Amino acid sequence: MSCTVLPSKQIADYKPLPDPLINFTTEFLCGILNCKQRPLRQTQMPELLLFVTRVAERSRISIFTGVIALIYLYRLKARLPAKAQGEYGTSHRLFLASILVASKYLYGPEGLSNRTMAEVSGVFNSTEVSRMEEEFLKLLDYRVWVNDQELRLFLEEHKSELYLI
Repeated sequence: MSCTVLPSKQIADYKPLPDPLINFTTEFLCGILNCKQRPLRQTQMPELLLFVTRVAERSRISIFTGVIALIYLYRLKARLPAKAQGEYGTSHRLFLASILVASKYLYGPEGLSNRTMAEVSGVFNSTEVSRMEEEFLKLLDYRVWVNDQELRLFLEEHKSELYLI
């Protein structure tokens, strides 16, 4: 996996993800594929918005990581069949994997670890997180490179949803 390593100072200067990015990511996750509704007896997995907010805060991801992860999710959606379906919790897994891959891509060895992501999720263990990462990378055909032009185009296209106007 090629990576662009950002200075660790950016990790230290943590600012929480803005609500528009959290909300936009959560809404987009809901539209990637049709997932089954939450089972009544399923209490371990929090609602998606709460999960995204919690994971973003606990992992202390940067806005840059959040946007790169969102670009990965857009790539994934473009590769999936239109009628793709998933179990309840698939969106949670996709978010966690996208954040993990984006962090490793951007920060190299200083990025988030699978163990850290398992801990911040409060739901998954390290083995499950490793499997999510591997499956996510395969679904992306290991295309994790995001160039400046792609980033600018993405931000321009979604500036109103992200309140960048």
